[in-house]
Amino acid sequence: MVHIAVRKLVDPTDEQVETAVRILSNTFQDDVGMSSFSGGSSRVQRDIYRRTIKACLARGEVYFGLVDDEPHGVAALIGPGVDWAFYEQDDFTRDLSSYLKEWYTCHYAPVYEDLYRAAFTAGQRTRRDAWNVKFLAVEPAYQSKGLGRALLRAICQRVQWLGKFGFSYRAVRNFTSKDSAGFPLWCTVREPGAPAGSS
Repeated sequence: MVHIAVRKLVDPTDEQVETAVRILSNTFQDDVGMSSFSGGSSRVQRDIYRRTIKACLARGEVYFGLVDDEPHGVAALIGPGVDWAFYEQDDFTRDLSSYLKEWYTCHYAPVYEDLYRAAFTAGQRTRRDAWNVKFLAVEPAYQSKGLGRALLRAICQRVQWLGKFGFSYRAVRNFTSKDSAGFPLWCTVREPGAPAGSS
């Protein structure tokens, strides 16, 4: 019988970070959203994954989904108090193609800002109070075995716990590029005046 478990990463090794990058690369190798984000470059995709995992470790939470104690799934969240995006990092954008720089500047950033305006009507402070699920992924060979459900359950338990502190689902927007028909992004936020609690 296969044993499924979820483990929160705390002070992970570089090897564990690279394992998360591998899982994300395997899971999203044909994903239209990642193709849009990276311009189809596997190097840029791995850089996005690595930056995001490290940011989530520093500013949120990362979970491994385990099958027989081996990681084959990952969930990564950015926590409240932080407004972080990989494409806003100067050392990331500096090496992008002119097409990708233009896509981030003229399409992605404005649509993302529209999402935030719709989701965070109370402004920037509320935006920083949000939890953002950056990635939820299970390698293709391990899908349909309950691993994704276990990771989602861990996130939902976290969201339910956060619900005690006023967090709720708020908005979704669809992104498009020349390479994709679109992909959604959604937000869970804490309403102004809701109890802050402690995480």
